[in-house]
Amino acid sequence: MNLLDYTTQKGFLPQLKCESLEQAVVQLVASLGHRQTADEVDALVREVMRREGEGSTAVGGGLVIPHARIDQVAEVRIAVATLAKPVDLAATDGRPVDIVILLVGPVGDPRQMLRVLARLARLVRHGSFLDGLRGALTTDQLRKSFALAEQTDT
Repeated sequence: MNLLDYTTQKGFLPQLKCESLEQAVVQLVASLGHRQTADEVDALVREVMRREGEGSTAVGGGLVIPHARIDQVAEVRIAVATLAKPVDLAATDGRPVDIVILLVGPVGDPRQMLRVLARLARLVRHGSFLDGLRGALTTDQLRKSFALAEQTDT
């Protein structure tokens, strides 16, 4: 499985300026695809934030992986952002979040989302993955760092 297949070029947002996780999610959702209506973007943001309200997806190490499944999404999509200024969330280690990996998928196929989440979890165990994302200053660098982690984790 190659996680890069679930991304788009516009789905990489380095040094994103935001004051909250919701602001980051709004921008990441908007980056997922150009055919989304404003109502679809709003519905997806609401669902991601509703899910986040049930329990924080801040996993530690400065990373949060907000995710949701929604009818309007036909396939799993990933968007990645590094934050210009870390955001304080309820992370297990108390570290502020500076990397957001948004994961969305269809309601009808939870297995697909679980496979992608498991793959992300495997990458996160390598400290160099998050450090590589943090070091990216441009969209191309962020995408390449994400792709490089995929290639080196076999």
